Amino acid sequence: MNRRAFILLGGAAIASPHVADAQAYPLRPITMVVPFPAGGGADVLVRILTRHMAEDLGQVIVVQNQPGAGGAIAFGQVARSAPDGYTLAWTSAGFAVMAVTLSNLSFDPQKDFVHICNVAENPFVLVVNPQVPATSVQTLIELAKARPGAMNFAHNGTATLTNLVVELLKLQTGISVAQVAYRGDNFSVSDVIAGHVQAMFSNSPVALPHVAAGRLHALAVTSPKRSPAAPELPTMIEAGVPDFQAVVWQGFSAPAGTPQPIVDRLNAAARQALQAADVMGRFKELGAQPVGSTPEDFDALIRRELTVWADVVRRSGVKPN
Repeated sequence: MNRRAFILLGGAAIASPHVADAQAYPLRPITMVVPFPAGGGADVLVRILTRHMAEDLGQVIVVQNQPGAGGAIAFGQVARSAPDGYTLAWTSAGFAVMAVTLSNLSFDPQKDFVHICNVAENPFVLVVNPQVPATSVQTLIELAKARPGAMNFAHNGTATLTNLVVELLKLQTGISVAQVAYRGDNFSVSDVIAGHVQAMFSNSPVALPHVAAGRLHALAVTSPKRSPAAPELPTMIEAGVPDFQAVVWQGFSAPAGTPQPIVDRLNAAARQALQAADVMGRFKELGAQPVGSTPEDFDALIRRELTVWADVVRRSGVKPN
């Protein structure tokens, strides 16, 4: 190599300090920041996936649970981290809800992240207490219209996704229903089973065992296509509510500016992990459908979700926190 070429190559390395690191990535353990407590459904999925990703990448992936403030604490931490692929965020449907309902965020949800892979999805299930005389979504709507405000829907807190899905139903069907807030799916589902409230949109891994046992009656799923976990249930669109979809998706992201080779390496490791038989089996047990999207598709999904739920918040009058 002549002296001029050596100088040019050296200058390029200095100008782009992440280039060499990206080519050798990863050189040390990676941290996955999860905005949920340890032991929950999302945390279980993270640990199943990252164990296999670590084998592919040749480095440990440390799961760091950082709940609080609707996810803002965890995402703020990741947004402030170096864009070098060593600090990642577990990003779920709650990210979009947080972005449109929480004020005074210390970061920009639309600009401060690069989204790497949509790992898994599952729908909500529209369920009712078995004593409710509704055999379909349309009969439920008719019941609600016959007695405005008399039907109660449970949800998991004001300005949560379960609250916004009910608001979306109200906007698209013109029904008027009351809403009752709970601290989580286990509490809200228990009260629907007991008949204290009549209906709710429940996360499918929580709802389907109760449906199978006859404690709840399921009317539809909220995904754009039927769920493999409950193929007999129509989608809300099939049930007569046009364009109605709400999916609980989960994936992971990195700080904006993370080099593309690192993004591609992480995406490939996630997609490879999702092909493992034990990963697919455990995801199925948890009611999660593996996806394994490209970064571009995941970014497009999140941008759509930000738009959809911001519109629901604006039109419904739900007050951001």
